[in-house]
Amino acid sequence: MREAGKRRARGRGRPAAAAARTRGRAAGHAAAGDAAPRPSRSVLAAARRNTQREALLDEAAAQFNARGISGTSINDVARRIGLTRAALYYYVDDRDDLVFQCYERACQLTADDLRRADEDGADGPAKVEAYVRRALDPERPVSAVLSEIAHLAAPMRAVVDKASERNVAALEAFIRSGIEAGTVRACDAHVIAQSIMGILNWVVLTPAWLGNGGAFQARIADALVDLFETGYAARRDAVVRCPVDVATLADAPGNLFDRESAAALKTEQLLATASRLFNQRGVDGVSLDDIADALGATKGALYHYFADKRELILSCYERSYRLYERFSDIAAETGRTGLERGMIGLHLNVQAQIGGPWPFAPLIGAESIAPRARKDLVRRMERLWQRFSQFGRDGIADGSNRGCDIEALALAGAGAFGWIPKWLPESETARKWEIADEIVRLFLHGLRRR
Repeated sequence: MREAGKRRARGRGRPAAAAARTRGRAAGHAAAGDAAPRPSRSVLAAARRNTQREALLDEAAAQFNARGISGTSINDVARRIGLTRAALYYYVDDRDDLVFQCYERACQLTADDLRRADEDGADGPAKVEAYVRRALDPERPVSAVLSEIAHLAAPMRAVVDKASERNVAALEAFIRSGIEAGTVRACDAHVIAQSIMGILNWVVLTPAWLGNGGAFQARIADALVDLFETGYAARRDAVVRCPVDVATLADAPGNLFDRESAAALKTEQLLATASRLFNQRGVDGVSLDDIADALGATKGALYHYFADKRELILSCYERSYRLYERFSDIAAETGRTGLERGMIGLHLNVQAQIGGPWPFAPLIGAESIAPRARKDLVRRMERLWQRFSQFGRDGIADGSNRGCDIEALALAGAGAFGWIPKWLPESETARKWEIADEIVRLFLHGLRRR
């Protein structure tokens, strides 16, 4: 069934190409003084079908970003754009096929952005900046964030993975070319490219979490271009060293022979394991069986602690915000300047996503959370955002930060660390400190070599 959907998807590009060739011939006739032939009914029908398919993928991408895969009904998506149930199945076989087509299209949109940025930019940093502007252009078609590739069947997943890897490699090539030309400072190009991808994905998702719209997205694009050009730090020789290893922050296990302490420890292990898997594969890419297997337990044992997957997810979110708030408290206590406080907070969050305790990273699916729980999560997210914004304002006041759009950039760090589980293999845990330092340097100094 899915293979048939793929063949139809490949074939659907042919009528559009035929329509383009017909329009080109018509333009040639008109230029030569001939009357342009009227398009045939079949050409008009093919163009209309292509437009409907694009509208379907636009709406589906927006719904997947906001509600997640399991929270999205393809029949509801079809109704929103005026397609009947019968017409819907002309374009897709089922929801999995729709997810695949959305993800494949997202990769193609990114590839187009990168190709045009390569043409627009004069050097490595300029190419990166051109890509950022194109990726966050409010007029750009809606693109599904590739947060739940693991939901797809293996053949589909392989196609999307390869396309995504090509895009990261293209962005990485911009950075490497700049390093070779002397326009980009020495850095780990792969870590930086993946961090930029994560930041851009998070910016696309923030309206569902924080209610900021297209105008704010354009503002963040300006702020990111400025950041990647120059960085946060007022001094080019600024160095921030994180004084805390998150591995030392684990709560003491307590008395394992005490029933309440033992239960609390088991709950913590369960939430940490579930959060790590959710971060890596997406909520819809992880089953309760997967979590039980990772814990060496049975699925039945999980129901002793949580009634269902929804309750488990909310508990993961609650735990994550306790950790995020703890990291910001440590940053406030240990940083001597506003710049140090912001960068220590970022460093701790990067460490946590590489070597544990793996706070649950909020990505797609904000609107699928029950309203009351979502309201509380959004309130806590806004409070963290404002706290990191205040670190930036403190830095401007004490001279450690240069003047920049602090409020916009305070959102960017979450994308840099929240995306790490999607691309970094677990075998790289030993590089925790090195990767955290690299991402902090991106925020301190940007990319361009001075």
